[in-house]
Amino acid sequence: MVYRGVFARREELTLGLDITPDRFETFLREDLGLHVQAMPPFQRVRYDIQCESMRTGHVYGIFLDRCSLLAAPDVVLSQCELEYLRSRSILDHNRDEVLIEMERIDLWLCDYLARHGWATEHTFYSKRSFLRDAIALHPDLTAS
Repeated sequence: MVYRGVFARREELTLGLDITPDRFETFLREDLGLHVQAMPPFQRVRYDIQCESMRTGHVYGIFLDRCSLLAAPDVVLSQCELEYLRSRSILDHNRDEVLIEMERIDLWLCDYLARHGWATEHTFYSKRSFLRDAIALHPDLTAS
């Protein structure tokens, strides 16, 4: 299992987009200016655990994923991710406070996974990297 924890990344959500599957690649290339490469299809099983700090009201997510390629089910990524989700507090919160609390959860989670023999690596390896590496190792796996 790969464990990912405490890495800041920004996500931007855009509501109200209506893109048909046949226009999706064009939208990514032309509208967003992205380089697009089809990846092999995979199956993903995910378990979500949410925990809330009684002290701060911040809510964190622990996400357990198991991804396997459809064309090669023995090619598997098992990973655990820790993320800040939101705060239930009406008070302004300090970003450093969130990071300190995440670090405490991260240390606990690393210890828990290691004690159970589940974590073999602590990295920022992503599902995208897993699929890219799978294509490099198994060029016969083409996206369907």
